Amino acid sequence: MIGYVQGKVLFSDGKKALVLTNQGVGYDLNYGYFLQADTIIGLYTHHHITDSDQSLWAFNNIEDKRMFELLKTVNKVGSSKAYPLVTNIGRDELIEAIRLEQVSVLTKSPGIGKKVAEQIILSLKDKIGQHFSFSSEAEAGEGSDVTQIGATEKPAIYSNKKLVVEARMALESLGYKDIDLAIQSCLDETVQSSEELIKRVLKEL
Repeated sequence: MIGYVQGKVLFSDGKKALVLTNQGVGYDLNYGYFLQADTIIGLYTHHHITDSDQSLWAFNNIEDKRMFELLKTVNKVGSSKAYPLVTNIGRDELIEAIRLEQVSVLTKSPGIGKKVAEQIILSLKDKIGQHFSFSSEAEAGEGSDVTQIGATEKPAIYSNKKLVVEARMALESLGYKDIDLAIQSCLDETVQSSEELIKRVLKEL
């Protein structure tokens, strides 16, 4: 089982990341954030294996991976549903939503309807406290964060998922398609809003 991947980022579009290890093996990861190309990083992974398929799901820290694996224990919640819950909503928000039985928070994630949200709450409400004793990401400890080796001045990861999603939706509403690469090329740490990112992408298209 592959639990951790470290290497050079060859490609990242906010949905997938291709990471080349020192052994010359390139891993295709399901990864919900943008990474800076040519950066050496390390990501925790969940290796999902079935009779007909294999896939790797990548996480910035070990606690997000644990949350993902806990969600997958719920009936009818597979990898494709569990992953957006962690990356779009966030681990801390998920924990609070489950504890407080906030169905409306869970249904914000793709593929999660009211019945599935209620099932998640019913299945995990009593288990959350056993798996997560902290209330915020900071309390989880810095040592569990995504590892960036040989860091440059620019950050390796652009984790403002909301900014990117808003920009993508706006551009698609204008009729633009296949814009993930354009978004990636325009995204850096100086982008402060979706409006600014949209303007940059439009100049490139």
